[in-house]
Amino acid sequence: MRVKSKIDFWLKIIILGSVLIMLFSMMIVPQNEKIIGYLVGVPMICFMLWIYFGTYYEFRDEYLYCRSGPFFERIIYDKIKSVKLSQNMLSSMALSTKRIEIRQHGKGYITGTTFISPMNREEFMKELIRRCNNIE
Repeated sequence: MRVKSKIDFWLKIIILGSVLIMLFSMMIVPQNEKIIGYLVGVPMICFMLWIYFGTYYEFRDEYLYCRSGPFFERIIYDKIKSVKLSQNMLSSMALSTKRIEIRQHGKGYITGTTFISPMNREEFMKELIRRCNNIE
């Protein structure tokens, strides 16, 4: 089951606004610098749109697959220590401040904590807890 990430309105404005600014900037670059403008602008636009449209979470047989553009993580259900609702701004695979915090056994706070923001986080969290055997 694949679940898209919830995206906060302010983040939509920032991402899509940045894309529009980059497109406009590429159009007004002087003629002798167009190639450099395109070499920088096009990959940045693709990267932002990839994160915007390519952030999702998927329940697989033995692990939760989290994807945010080019970044991904496999969180094995049996290694999940705790799952709780959260509202913070730490960087992670979430495009909303209304998140789920997933902590893993055998890892530190920074490397063992992942934040995700599925569309219906309460329902998603119930399904995730149901699949986990080692939750404290």
